[in-house]
Amino acid sequence: MNIRQLIPSFVKKVIKSLIPVSVIDQWEIITGQRDSMTPPTRLHFVGGGDFKNQGIAFLQRFKEIGKLKPTDNVLDIGSGVGRMALPLTSYLSPTSRYEGIEIVKDGVDWCNEHIADKHPNFHFQHLNLYNKRYNPTATLRSSELTFPFPPETFDFIFLTSVFTHMFEKDIARYLSEMYRVLKPNGRVYLTIFLLNPTSRQLIAEGKSSIIFLPFTSSSMVESHEAPENAIAFDEHVILDMLTKTGFTLDGPIHYGYWAGRGDFYDYQDTIIVTKPDSATEKN
Repeated sequence: MNIRQLIPSFVKKVIKSLIPVSVIDQWEIITGQRDSMTPPTRLHFVGGGDFKNQGIAFLQRFKEIGKLKPTDNVLDIGSGVGRMALPLTSYLSPTSRYEGIEIVKDGVDWCNEHIADKHPNFHFQHLNLYNKRYNPTATLRSSELTFPFPPETFDFIFLTSVFTHMFEKDIARYLSEMYRVLKPNGRVYLTIFLLNPTSRQLIAEGKSSIIFLPFTSSSMVESHEAPENAIAFDEHVILDMLTKTGFTLDGPIHYGYWAGRGDFYDYQDTIIVTKPDSATEKN
């Protein structure tokens, strides 16, 4: 047994609180826990698994089923600490444009300092939106949001595990804004928890990785006390919302393994939609 194991956990927390975060961040680099282009552990508030490998895996999916091209202008909704942005720096053309928007300011600050500073076509903006889990002190609601971009700016929009923390009315607003800023023939790649007979049965059998509880007639949540921790929606409700917004489904839904289906495409369910070429701007 080493000496660290003999120290009570509360003592470790006290010691850690007395050390400046800059020292801890630098120590992670010195000891080989991360390199300078991987965010400090304290900032890992999005997703699980290996930070770099997860980003690389998503880039491959964006290319395979999202039809992402190096020349696309890209909007990353919920850009976090750059997990997706970092691999995109070596894929997107210098003449393309990447915009990341995020409600956690620490993530935006790190990305601007370490990514945007080295890649002038990459930009990150903080959206001071209320979210009980990620930004509880903000007052602006997602249902009131206008994306800070003009119409028909982007060829490709992606958001991974964003709608899994939002209510239905907020999702409707996001979809409207996504449609507005997407170019005709543009694509959207989104991940979500979808409820259908199969996933509901697996949840009932206790095979789901998340124990979802009934919430509304069309949704389930992990926690009634903190519903935004994880929300699942009826599949037909989400598809109806996409259709009413003006989007067209591009290919089949790629179901994930979160519900206990087995080793499917990804953890969450993935939907690809497009904005028809004949689309006119909706307000």
